[in-house]
Amino acid sequence: MISGEESYKAEAVDEDCAYSVFVSYIEIYNNYIYDLLEDSAEDLIKPKWNAGGTPVRQNTEFIPPQSKLLREDFNHNMYVAGCLELEVRSAEEAFQVFWKGQKRRKVANTRLNRESSRSHSVFIIKLAQAPLDADGDNILQDKNQVTLSQLCLVDLAGSERTMRTGAEGTRIREAGNINQSLLTLRTCIEVLRENQLCGTNKMVPYRDSKVTHLFKNYFDGEGKVKMVVCVNPKAGDYEETLVKL
Repeated sequence: MISGEESYKAEAVDEDCAYSVFVSYIEIYNNYIYDLLEDSAEDLIKPKWNAGGTPVRQNTEFIPPQSKLLREDFNHNMYVAGCLELEVRSAEEAFQVFWKGQKRRKVANTRLNRESSRSHSVFIIKLAQAPLDADGDNILQDKNQVTLSQLCLVDLAGSERTMRTGAEGTRIREAGNINQSLLTLRTCIEVLRENQLCGTNKMVPYRDSKVTHLFKNYFDGEGKVKMVVCVNPKAGDYEETLVKL
């Protein structure tokens, strides 16, 4: 539950309810979803020994994190299955969790950016509100009276032109997946706009990208979407800026 000190900072708090805040942090890398808060495991493997009694392999091996799957709940809301959610009791705790995940994001050096994001990231904040009993001591155990709100802070990796970034090998593959997901986002927005303005009922290709599939409910009107575009005012970046706008 939120600490008393933190609750005083909020406006319009119902004193007859209890509140809890949960946070999670994921990244979408090469169209796969990874949990940035999940600690990587080590697989204990029996060492192999040579004739001289010397181990030829360490008894532990690093196991890379497993990608997560998108699921749909009974209310048709999309969520990341198996994603770790941590309860936080203050803004300071939330920032600590955020920076823990931020350090694990995939970044790489390119010709234009020394720490270029190679993935899209989503920091999710969930607020749960539940009514208290008449004495104000216990939470009523009725899930139908629990209200959930969610705020997603999304950092989209920027579109790239390999001629300018000097990307090679893995960086080219990453750039291709970044650009494709951004193109899908643009296509979804254009189809939604056409459906609204022309009264058509074209299918929106949400499933073509994990980013748009995860947030399909927001685009369908069950939430609000705000976008901030980062551009460079230099004349040399005019074409890049024009594409983004």
